[in-house]
Amino acid sequence: MIKISVIIGTYNQKEPLKLVLESFSKQTINPSEFEVIVVDSFSNDGTDAMIESLGPHPFPLNYIRQENNGKTAARNRGIKEAKGEIILLTDSDMIADPNLVEEHLKAHQENQNASFEGTTYNFKHQTSNFKINPKSQIPNDQIEPYIKQRLRPGQRLKWSYFLSGNLSIKKETIIKAGMFDEDFKSYGWEDIELGYRLHKMKVPLFYLPSAKNYHYHFVTDTDMVKRKYNMGKSAAIFYKKHPNFEIKMYLGMNPVAMFVYNYIKKRPNLLKKITKRAKSSKFYQYLLEEYSYRLGLSGK
Repeated sequence: MIKISVIIGTYNQKEPLKLVLESFSKQTINPSEFEVIVVDSFSNDGTDAMIESLGPHPFPLNYIRQENNGKTAARNRGIKEAKGEIILLTDSDMIADPNLVEEHLKAHQENQNASFEGTTYNFKHQTSNFKINPKSQIPNDQIEPYIKQRLRPGQRLKWSYFLSGNLSIKKETIIKAGMFDEDFKSYGWEDIELGYRLHKMKVPLFYLPSAKNYHYHFVTDTDMVKRKYNMGKSAAIFYKKHPNFEIKMYLGMNPVAMFVYNYIKKRPNLLKKITKRAKSSKFYQYLLEEYSYRLGLSGK
C-alpha cells in the first residue's frame, strides 16, 4: 500500500531528473510503500522520451504532462493525484539519499500532525559523473548544507524554513491550507508563503537532518542576477497577500536596503560600474544581486 507520495515538478531538466529517478530506485524503504509523481510542464528537451527509455521502476511512477502554468501548478497537480497519506515535496534536480523516503515516513509515524524539513546539500564544485551509492557517503569536502544555521535534530523551525526541496507534510493538511498559491508564476517564495499560512494554522515544522538529498544544480553569477530579479517579483506578490510588518521586514523591504536601491537606481553610471566590477568582485556581485531583487520587488 502506498503510504507516501513523492511530488516532482519539472521543466526542461532531463539530465538531472534522470539521476533523481535513479536515486529513488535505490531507496531503503519497500518500493510498494511509495510512489513518485512527475508533473512535466510540457518540457521540450526530450524529458518524455527519457522517462520512457528508463523502463520499469521498482516503485510506481506516475508521469503527467500538462500546460506550463509554473511550478506551483505542477506541484498542486501532483498533490491532487497523490495516493499516499503523506506528501514528500522535492525537485527535479534534488538527488535522493537512499534513506530519504524512509526517514520522512518514520517521522510522520512518530508525529502525525507536523511537517518536516530535511537536509539539502549543495555541491561545492560542478561534477558530471555523480552517482548515488547506497553503501557509501559523499565526501564532506564535496558538499555543503544549504541551510547554514546550526540546527538540532527535531528542533522546531520558523515558517521561513518551509523549503520545498526536501519537505514532507500530510496531504490532508496541505489541502486544508489551500496548497500552493498559483499566483506565484516566477522563481521564489511560493513555498515559504505556504509555510506562513501553515504557521497561522499552527502546524509545526520540525528539522529532520536524517532525511538528506543533494542539489545537482549549478547557477552562474549571471543566472543568479536574473533569479534575484524574479525573486523580487515573487516577493511583491507575497507582501500583497500578507501586508504586515513581519513580512515586510522578512522580504528585505527595510529602509536601509530600499535607500541603497533607490540611490543606485538614480545613478546609471554607478550601476554600470557595479555591473562591470561584479565580474571579479563578490562584494559588487552581491550589490548587483540585491539591486536586481529590489528592482523586481518594485515592479520595474
